[in-house]
Amino acid sequence: MNDDVKCPYCGKPQEICHDDGQGYEEGTPHQQECSDCDKTFIFTTCISMSYYPAKADCLNEGGNHDLREICGSPREYFVGRKRCFICDEEIMVDPEANKKAMAEYTKEMDRQCRETVKTVEKFVGGLQQGEKVSEG
Repeated sequence: MNDDVKCPYCGKPQEICHDDGQGYEEGTPHQQECSDCDKTFIFTTCISMSYYPAKADCLNEGGNHDLREICGSPREYFVGRKRCFICDEEIMVDPEANKKAMAEYTKEMDRQCRETVKTVEKFVGGLQQGEKVSEG
């Protein structure tokens, strides 16, 4: 059990229930029933921010990005792109390779869409002619 607060009535540790999404809004009294004494108490929420600085030489004069390959979908989108491991900036390192990969991807997606349309048209045409539709 995570001891978020102590019940103001009996002093027993209580875990704040966020199951229904309640209790997150700041500056608003939220209600909760104590699981030990069954009395209802209120609590308010305060969200604090923490910051953790780190050097990013790549963002300063003379610094270099630590570029790494990027994985994602569609994979063609990431051809010719790399991401800096330090600052998370995505950089196009080979625009021509990316343009070519995306053109091929778009062409293949268009082909697949045309095939799907033909399949659907054939299926609908068969239904209109009263053909029995087989399952599977």
